[in-house]
Amino acid sequence: MNQDQRAAVHALLKLTSDLPEHDLHIDGMPFVSGPVRRQRVSYAISGNRRLSAWLLRPSAGAGPWPGLIALHPHGDAFAQGGDELAGQRGQREHHYGVNLAARGFVVLCPDLPCFGQQQAPANMPAGHSWEELCLSRALAYGRSLLAEALDQLRCAVAALLDYEKTAGLTVSAVGYGMGARTAAWLAFVDKRIGSLWMHAGLGQQAVLLEQGRLLPRHNLLPGLLALGLDQADIVADILPRPLGISFGRSDRIATPEAVAPVLMAVQERQKLFPKPQVAVIEGDYDHRFPLDVQQAIGDQLLGWSA
Repeated sequence: MNQDQRAAVHALLKLTSDLPEHDLHIDGMPFVSGPVRRQRVSYAISGNRRLSAWLLRPSAGAGPWPGLIALHPHGDAFAQGGDELAGQRGQREHHYGVNLAARGFVVLCPDLPCFGQQQAPANMPAGHSWEELCLSRALAYGRSLLAEALDQLRCAVAALLDYEKTAGLTVSAVGYGMGARTAAWLAFVDKRIGSLWMHAGLGQQAVLLEQGRLLPRHNLLPGLLALGLDQADIVADILPRPLGISFGRSDRIATPEAVAPVLMAVQERQKLFPKPQVAVIEGDYDHRFPLDVQQAIGDQLLGWSA
């Protein structure tokens, strides 16, 4: 992607240029469960609002630990959001925020729009209908649900970087499913994301359309394909920052046919750099997030953070 193309993508995104100071607050008492200490924190976002999130870190030691933003999948689990990553509910396989904190990261697990604390209020339709309404509202005002998520996450990154136990001037981002695509976009717009891992969520949008699939609401940027760009261009542009991709060959959501162009674009772009830090893990599974893959991701991210 050249500079003119990047500028065109940013023009489509219409991100908020004047975000509020994050104003990080520590909320309530922490509690320790095994190797992980959990704490609720809150931070300011646009619109004179605050969001809360779980902040996880090792229960032993004094740090500092590298910071990490963990982004949850969709899975129609609107009630769960970041709670699932923090091990408060949902599938054990989805508790990767806890697993990464136990490995030595300080991990922030925010709720993406329409999930967790951002579900529909009592007088509004819930679930998919609320998600569609939020997308419709954003489009009606010339924005996208993607831009809303990215504005919130840039505030979350600032809050995490200000946390006293976070080391360095960048943080890592890990996402699964919807979270993987959102993490890629976050890294594209925010250079404070120093390394990125995407699991079971990547896919070329043109391929998904050809397969008769709806494009994900949270990651849809109107006009992107008209620029001759797609998901592969966004992901490849993150290099030379460390970049990891994992996926299952039997995934019927992020299909191998849709993942292939992304891998090809990354392979081509990494040739431009003398020592690219790229890792790809391919396995015999579907849209799941196997624990051994999480272990390998933790190993790789710790290596990149050293």
